[in-house]
Amino acid sequence: MSSNKLLIVSDIHFNPLAVSTLGADLAKADPTRWEAILERSSLTRFSQYGQDTNWWLLRSAFDQMQVALPHPAFIMVPGDLLVHNFPGVYATVTHDNDREHYRAFVLKTLDFLALEFHKRFGDTKILVTPGNNDEECGDNSFEANGRFLHDTADLARSTAQADGAFSNDWKALGSYSMRHPTIRGVRIVSLNTVAFSNRYQPASFSQGCARVASNAGADVLTWLESTLATAQQDNEKVWLMFHVPPGIDGSATTHQYESLLGAPAMTNEDVCSRAVVPMWDPDWTPQFAALMETYGDTVIASFAGHTHADDFRLGGASPSKKAFVLLNPAISPIDKRNPAFRVVTFEGDGTLSDQSTYYLTNLERASSKTPGRWKREYQFSQEWKVREIDGVTLGAIYGRIGAERKARDKWLDLYNVSSSAVHVPPRDGQGLDCAIGSLDPKTYTACFCTARPSHSIAAGRP
Repeated sequence: MSSNKLLIVSDIHFNPLAVSTLGADLAKADPTRWEAILERSSLTRFSQYGQDTNWWLLRSAFDQMQVALPHPAFIMVPGDLLVHNFPGVYATVTHDNDREHYRAFVLKTLDFLALEFHKRFGDTKILVTPGNNDEECGDNSFEANGRFLHDTADLARSTAQADGAFSNDWKALGSYSMRHPTIRGVRIVSLNTVAFSNRYQPASFSQGCARVASNAGADVLTWLESTLATAQQDNEKVWLMFHVPPGIDGSATTHQYESLLGAPAMTNEDVCSRAVVPMWDPDWTPQFAALMETYGDTVIASFAGHTHADDFRLGGASPSKKAFVLLNPAISPIDKRNPAFRVVTFEGDGTLSDQSTYYLTNLERASSKTPGRWKREYQFSQEWKVREIDGVTLGAIYGRIGAERKARDKWLDLYNVSSSAVHVPPRDGQGLDCAIGSLDPKTYTACFCTARPSHSIAAGRP
């Protein structure tokens, strides 16, 4: 076992129904037989840019993970295992509108993914946090103490090899706290931040996926505060893992900005402020930030997914204790970035010393007959000339991104996982840049709007 290296795999978005003719057989079969069925796929190409993950891409990614890190200390999966709009995909492919049949198929899909991990990594602990697409009622529909959390509690607990307290917290909120698999005095806290999402719309599967009232956001935050207080009292350090990160959706904001540019009688400031798209409901961001300030000596690292990009977030007022979140790239190429996963190196005190990102270099040509070619895209310490990953070093890198064209171009290339299918105009790059250090709408608007000349509104384009 590599006792100081972990594997992070985010936003898999597996679509077992990418070949519709296999749907009926998969629905009838036990997950242990799915691989043999999927191997019969008539579609031999890997999923292409703009699509979620099919079997051939999934198999290649998992095989390469095993090559890159055969014996990880543990595996972290920060959410979104299922294809986007899985309810719609299932209904379209199977022509089956029985919700219980769909529920069973979701659980089979999750069981199958667990089997694929175990096939390559044996009894390695796998820590999963729920993503916004990992729910039986669809995107952002998580229900506290709902059917999905009860359905998946045993699987989540068994893959993490955790105790009974894990199941109770998972069923209630989709969150949990457990000891770090290899470091004494460090705790991993998985937080269901779907409840904080700006798009959160809770629905109850047992009530036909009808929308329901929910206090999940407040309950998750209260649970987090209690968990961090206990860790601090016990002199433990904490790693946080969650799916939806705090801050602003820089990509959605820049697209919204473009769409508003031609609006009549709008100043640049009006366009900028209306374009801002928060990741979280703005009510939760300052409360979370306050907790990170209070427990700045306890929380030493945070990991998230959701954006499908290789990026980071910075928060906190103290330069020496600046909180940070590492955003992990996706396996799914739906956003036209190359499929990727990450290996993170940590020290005995829980600090992070390095990370490497591995990506698929030949997505457009890869198939069941043309193997996917993966390589290490970069090693963080070598690329940025630093010896550790923390708020201070990331803050310095952020400063370089804003001040140096070469550093900015490098960051944008890595952000998109070296994909030539994504073009980021300079103005859009500024929107993504502001998202790193400006987590609330007010500070983001100040950063984003001051970078835009007023004449761009009249011209329609810069």
